[in-house]
Amino acid sequence: MLGLDALEASQRQAIRQALVLQEHNWDAAARQLALDASNLHKLARRVGLKA
Repeated sequence: MLGLDALEASQRQAIRQALVLQEHNWDAAARQLALDASNLHKLARRVGLKA
């Protein structure tokens, strides 16, 4: 089982990759990750990608 740090690192990497592939369009990145845009923003804050 992944530790919390490893899980958050994996989530950060997935978000970063989606943002790069979607040219930093948060709505498109959320769709790519099969998330609601508001949930992507919350997750990004939780894993330290957003203030």
